[in-house]
Amino acid sequence: MISNIFLWLIVFWLIYRYYSLPKKDDIYSVKVPSTYFIRTPNKTEVQKNVECAAFSSAYVLRHFGMESEGNELYRRYPRKLLDGTFYPKAIIVFFKKLGYPATYLRGNVTTLKRQISRGVPVILFIRVHSDRRFLHFVPVVGYDETHFYLAESLDFKRNCDEAQYNRKMSVTELESLWNTWLPFSRNSYIVIEPQPDSLTKTA
Repeated sequence: MISNIFLWLIVFWLIYRYYSLPKKDDIYSVKVPSTYFIRTPNKTEVQKNVECAAFSSAYVLRHFGMESEGNELYRRYPRKLLDGTFYPKAIIVFFKKLGYPATYLRGNVTTLKRQISRGVPVILFIRVHSDRRFLHFVPVVGYDETHFYLAESLDFKRNCDEAQYNRKMSVTELESLWNTWLPFSRNSYIVIEPQPDSLTKTA
């Protein structure tokens, strides 16, 4: 009995320390534009292994006007797991250390669109393949009535070459990949807000 309680205490501590439960996104009632694209000049990089959290973060930092490279960021990214990957909380910790408010949220297609329409790339948490366990962070930079548009760092997932995006994903595909196997993380994404005094910092 005592050993079971001790085991659960360890589990809860690990969840608190490394994993962050997404909060419900409560902007369902806000009207969403039918089409929106983030037009800020940026670039996409190609990751070689499991660096998607750092590459997504670097993309958002460049959106805010900060020079940042995915590979360099990955080398000093906080809370790296033994396999080199990250839980969503690592991204929250990273941006908050730089002075950017960051929130881990769960919602639906409408709330995701609303967050994108605020003008900052949203970091989506999805499966790489709908039938496998590999998970992936990727910035979403636009949408219309039928598709979402991503700044993809996985080369084999790129399917177009436009100025603002390199991956076009139907709403149906998004909903399939968004159904992650990780507990409590389905339909989740990370929202980062600009912070005026952070613009002078370097990543």
